[in-house]
Amino acid sequence: MTFHLGEEAIGGFAAGIVGTLLGFPLDLVKTRMQTSSSTTSGKGLSTISLLSRILRTEGISSVYKGVGPPLISLSIVNTLSFTSYSYFRQNHFHGQDGWDLGNALSGMMGAPCFSLVTTPENFLKTQMQLDNVQSPRGNFSSSFHCAKTLVSSYGLSVLYTGHVINTIREAAFVGTYFFCYEGYKGEFRNMIWNNADEGSWSTSLAIPCAGGCAGATAWALTFPLDCVRAGVQGQPIPSSPTTVQLKKQGALKTLKHLLQTKGFTGLYAGVSPSIARAFLVSGSRFSAYEGALWLCRWSGLTSRGNNGHYGEEGPGAYDD
Repeated sequence: MTFHLGEEAIGGFAAGIVGTLLGFPLDLVKTRMQTSSSTTSGKGLSTISLLSRILRTEGISSVYKGVGPPLISLSIVNTLSFTSYSYFRQNHFHGQDGWDLGNALSGMMGAPCFSLVTTPENFLKTQMQLDNVQSPRGNFSSSFHCAKTLVSSYGLSVLYTGHVINTIREAAFVGTYFFCYEGYKGEFRNMIWNNADEGSWSTSLAIPCAGGCAGATAWALTFPLDCVRAGVQGQPIPSSPTTVQLKKQGALKTLKHLLQTKGFTGLYAGVSPSIARAFLVSGSRFSAYEGALWLCRWSGLTSRGNNGHYGEEGPGAYDD
């Protein structure tokens, strides 16, 4: 297995764009469920019912409100996650196919780096997704307006609200994801066609199936961390500074509040759209990743010595 930076970067960039656009409506539903405290904000509604209510009362444009930051950042993050995972797996932890903890460690290595990108992205995305709930007319016209307003009022550090819990969540998620991806991939290969020849279409089918299951598993196991993260980053922040100093609630207080008001099950509020989104996004991202690599090889832009065959083995698609 040879590490090719150009191919991994191009494939990761394509995966980030496709996955974000397809999964964002379900991400909006997840955020509303995680932070809702009344029926007017979506408490107790199913995924389809809440999405239908948002479309009916707020319009179709609200479904993609705040998509700008994740569209940019997840393209960067997917590029970093693909390349860092491939690099550390090959050169440091020597991860093997199947259920190998080296694959988890290889995935986790990139989290401190790309959390520097995902923390402000998640903060702005969460603030925009809750903007129509916190204020009937909305305080911000766009993600850029939200960032400009809050930074001018509170400084650049406001964008890194919840950075610690977000970094912990990123490391836990991506480590779990790549560990499960490599494990599921071997299981699906044996299940679909035992002793299938390398490069056959059974390999092409096993990889996106493994990606979807790995994404769903990682979300299910790390969802409480994401729920706390959403509570920290989604707390109302006035667009204009007041005379009273802004006091932001930390992760531990947010966790305590969630347990007191919603119980343990509150940590899994919104898990259904997240798992559905994981299957959709992981499969589509990997298809985009493999398609981009195939085009690179077919056009001669890069070469890996596989004659441009589509469906070769790759590291999977990181889904956040």
